[in-house]
Amino acid sequence: MSGQQRLFEHYNPIEKRMGETFFEELPMEPGVYLMYGRSEELLYVGKAKDLRNRLFSYRRAKMGTVSRKTIRLIRMTHNITIQVCDSEKEALLLENKLIRKHKPEFNHAKKNPETYYFIGLNRNEKCLGFNLGMNQPQMDYVFGAFKGHRLVRKSMGGIIRTLYILEHDVSSVFDLPGMLTQKLTPLQYDLPIDQEGDIMNSTWESLLEFLRGQNTLFIDQVIKLCKDRGLLESFAGSMILDDLDSLKWFYKRCSSRNYQISQQLELDSTLIPQERLDDYLIEWVFERAND
Repeated sequence: MSGQQRLFEHYNPIEKRMGETFFEELPMEPGVYLMYGRSEELLYVGKAKDLRNRLFSYRRAKMGTVSRKTIRLIRMTHNITIQVCDSEKEALLLENKLIRKHKPEFNHAKKNPETYYFIGLNRNEKCLGFNLGMNQPQMDYVFGAFKGHRLVRKSMGGIIRTLYILEHDVSSVFDLPGMLTQKLTPLQYDLPIDQEGDIMNSTWESLLEFLRGQNTLFIDQVIKLCKDRGLLESFAGSMILDDLDSLKWFYKRCSSRNYQISQQLELDSTLIPQERLDDYLIEWVFERAND
């Protein structure tokens, strides 16, 4: 029984289904490959710098050498087609286009750009309004689109919590509104502003520059304000430090990257449409590599 089980686990049907000729005639060029199921449904779209080398990796795959997901994909695949491209960059752009269009079962990244986040801000004398959503909000200041649900939501929660603590002299997590202590950041929140407005006035411009990806002065200001008030040693200290760490990652992976894309590609705005973000990321990477 155990021998039969091992035989089943190591069975790879892809060469039998595609034939040796298919693999022997594969070009050593960049391109995109499409893997189809028994009913001709598109299962997966992938790109390769070298199509021959990449598809040979599926031919050689065995249980224990690749993920279970890959083994499952191989066993469900009954046909593969390829499209040769002039460059790796073109292959990546075509892969993006096909994934967005067909949304194959085994593709996860780049599949739903309409879920990338926008951040919106409104400010008046009484409050600072935050909006986090997948549709571009009608607000005074809008930033995005940003990839990474957990990072974006956690970072926005960090900004709201930290500003609330500074505005209202909170030194304990228990003094925060309940919705600000939950794991998921509220998608909409109106942060009451102290009548004097000193904190908001001193950090407002740096907050906007941080969300645009221009600099991290906002983080530096928050750290100084927290140190001056002894907040980092208070009951809220560990939460503040955790939030600031998230903001550093958000700046690196989201806002700063978007700003660099807009500068490198000479875009009209740092506000990037959801459906263009993945393509712009590819163009930006290759532009940097050619500098």
